[in-house]
Formats: sequence, C-alpha cells, structure tokens
Amino acid sequence: MYRLEENQLYFYISKDGERVSDYFGWIFKEGLLKNESEYFIATKEIVKDIPEPLKKLHKVKWAIYNLEKKLTPEFDWISTAGLIKSQSPYFKITQGKIEAIYSLEGQVSEEFEKIRDRGVITGESEIFWGKRNKKWALYDLKTGQKLTDDFKSSVIAGAVIGKGNYFVGSYGEEIFYIFDLKSGKCLTKPFDEHKLIEILKHGDLEKAVEELK
Repeated sequence: MYRLEENQLYFYISKDGERVSDYFGWIFKEGLLKNESEYFIATKEIVKDIPEPLKKLHKVKWAIYNLEKKLTPEFDWISTAGLIKSQSPYFKITQGKIEAIYSLEGQVSEEFEKIRDRGVITGESEIFWGKRNKKWALYDLKTGQKLTDDFKSSVIAGAVIGKGNYFVGSYGEEIFYIFDLKSGKCLTKPFDEHKLIEILKHGDLEKAVEELK
C-alpha cells in the first residue's frame, strides 16, 4: 500500500516504510495513492513555505509522474479526471487562458477557453463540451469535428455521458431544448431551469422528449 509522507517542506510516496518516489513540493492524492492508476500529479516547486500553502497551488507548475519518471511537460494545472483515475487515456490541462485535452503522447484536441471534464475525458463517450468565444458546443475528439450549434451553456446529460443520442442546449435566458445529436434537430418545445433540474434528476432525455413534444 502506498502512503503519502511529508516533512517540513516536501512530500514523497512510501511503501512498506521505504521511500519509493522523489521529493516533491506537493502531490495530489488521486491516482497512485488511491490505487486508481500508476500515475500521480505533482509539482517540484515548494508550496509549504507560506502559512496558507493551498493558495499557492494555482501559482506553480504541475506534471504527471509515475514512480520511475516524469511523463509530461509542466502545465499551470492538470485535471485529475481521466488518465489519473484510469477512466480514459486522456487528461485536461490548463496553460494560461486555454485548456486542451492531452494523452501521454501529447496534445489530442484543439485549444479552448474551457473544456468540461465529463465525456471523452472520463471515458463516458467520444465527445466533449468545448467553449470558444464564450459559446459552448459539442466536439468529437477523434475527428476534431464540431457537432452542434453554439450554445450559452453546457449541460451534462445524454450523449456526452454516453446515454443515448440526445443532448440539452440553451441559446440563452435560461431556456432549454433537447436536440438529436445526429440530425441536429430540435425535439422539444422550450423549457425552463426548473424543468431542467427535474429532467437531470432522472437523467432520461428520451422520456423528457416524450413529455415535452
């Protein structure tokens, strides 16, 4: 069983009382330490040299490691969803004002303002919500193709999490519709946020389409 150890300034990983990793300024517990994969996210920069070290986590550089070596370049931030938790081969990075999807072989998506974790990164589908020019759309990771119109919001339901072929979109003013991903056709009359919450509780967009025709 792997354990996270620390001294005054550094963290390291041990097994059976022996240190088995390098020293790091901070190590996230997701991944190796939770027996989720062989990987972990860490920074070599010292974080515990200030009274409130958590405030420094977004000011240092992060990379993915296994116990043998560093596996990625350094980024401003790396999401623990995906590779680290053995959900998929992918992970999301933040660098400056952009986000992108990577594998250990390198960048696999274009750059976006924001990317939602749920979808291809979490292994639930082959698609993901990406934000450009303050608008969200669904994209196919393998082809890079934009699959939908631009929307005001990104609702985590339906096709993006591998449940059917429908998705929820909104053009604004908290008014929502359900669409068919393949045809792009709008399948319902408009509904409000209260109805959306009700739909998300049961998660069945096909059932919701029948109710909202």
